[in-house]
Amino acid sequence: MNEILTNLALAVLSAAVPPLTAYAISLIIKARDKAIAQTDSIKQQTYITEITDAVADAVAMTSQTYVDALKAAGAFDKDAQEEAARKALAACIAALSPAVQDFIESAYGDLVEYLSNKIEAQVLRQKTGEATLISLPAE
Repeated sequence: MNEILTNLALAVLSAAVPPLTAYAISLIIKARDKAIAQTDSIKQQTYITEITDAVADAVAMTSQTYVDALKAAGAFDKDAQEEAARKALAACIAALSPAVQDFIESAYGDLVEYLSNKIEAQVLRQKTGEATLISLPAE
């Protein structure tokens, strides 16, 4: 009788192990995917923060070191505006890590065009006193 129970228990365990293993593996895969998604989200949030800070700092620095003096002298014409935009763009790109530059290119396309648009928007925000906000790319 003991031998029959032992054989029955082994048969039940043998039948139960593959589905339990598959279930455990699926739980591990789901946990991994969730961790990857959270990591990507945290990484993107960090990148967005770096972009926002770089754009705001570049515009503020350019305004303080270049634009304000020209405006005070009445010499802030179209050529000076274009030069201010070039200076802000160069400062912004220099402030961004290579990883963030790669992120911008993969998520938004052209780095220079993206940052130029953000700089123009930041200049407008500073003029109107609005808060700075850069959104995550659409998935």
